[in-house]
Amino acid sequence: MAINHGNPTRPGQWAKIPRVAFIAHALMPDYLSTALIDQRLRELGLDWPESGEDPGWINWFSFPVCPRPASGGQPVWVDFYIIPVLASRFFKAVVGGQAYKWAEEVALAAISEAQADGVELTVGWGALTKLATNHGQLFLEKHPELNGQQFNSTHGDAGTALLVTEGLVRAGVQPGCRVAVVGANGAIGDAASRAITAALQPENIVLVGKADRPGEKKNLSRLEELQQRVKNHVRNGSTEVAIHQDKTSACHSSEVVIVATTGMNLSPKEVPVGALVMDMTTPAACQPDRGWSGHLVLTAGCGEFSPEALPWGFGNIGGSQLQDVGAGGPRVIWGCTGETIARAVFGWRGHLGHPNRVRVRRLAALGGGALCD
Repeated sequence: MAINHGNPTRPGQWAKIPRVAFIAHALMPDYLSTALIDQRLRELGLDWPESGEDPGWINWFSFPVCPRPASGGQPVWVDFYIIPVLASRFFKAVVGGQAYKWAEEVALAAISEAQADGVELTVGWGALTKLATNHGQLFLEKHPELNGQQFNSTHGDAGTALLVTEGLVRAGVQPGCRVAVVGANGAIGDAASRAITAALQPENIVLVGKADRPGEKKNLSRLEELQQRVKNHVRNGSTEVAIHQDKTSACHSSEVVIVATTGMNLSPKEVPVGALVMDMTTPAACQPDRGWSGHLVLTAGCGEFSPEALPWGFGNIGGSQLQDVGAGGPRVIWGCTGETIARAVFGWRGHLGHPNRVRVRRLAALGGGALCD
């Protein structure tokens, strides 16, 4: 039987405000987030589902977000839902088709509850639920009856792309650098390629995508389309925008390498010594057991809330206030979660349900410094 524990207790004044339902799954066995999911399962008297069993979902944690009064934003309540399976199993379920059903039933339950309470809901798709739902597009197509309802949705990739770009600037990466984006054809890589070009005007940026099968040019055509979109952000012809379909040789002259694709094995030998590697995938693609120790690899794409924005931290597990959920430290949340919250806080309405329709400037306008340090 599926384990569905998704009816969070919301104290009086928080029960009738705009709401966020963020949907994800467990990541890797040794992650802090996985230990916290395990703690929450035990708190609910549950175990991890067996292989072949419908995993259902749990309410992992819930918390209010309070933007600065001068920002023009509104307080929102956030419910973070977890499908309690690790990324390896979830990815197999994406390929096998079961993962869509898992993600769908969480979203429908959250939507039904919000409708019963008469509140606006913004759904966010996290980690591999993006693949399961085609970044939310498949869910929207299967549920046209939700059109016109108090329901919004996003895959959140603009948040990750914006935070990675901000991280490069804060790390001191200068205009005129040489950049490679591995996984440029993906939703996050696509957005990051455009955002980095606009912000840093690099000397050159290499857009690295998958090779095509013999006789096909589908991936190449997508890279060429992205190349033109990236060129639109070049000022005064200062940046060379190149494309490449072989990651083993694409990054050899790059000073900054952005890793933006999940389920891909990037070898340290494919990255120049001394290059800054920013891994923006969830779960992280550059695992220490793949020989990355000794290289400068930063996990990126997460953001830190200001203390005022989280009056209760991230809520409670086991009777203790939760400050660190495993995204990088106290009050730090994954970029796609942060973008979903920002959209709800600033009253955005609509659906971002296509992997290549990401407007990073829109998120910058939404954020306004009201949520993060």
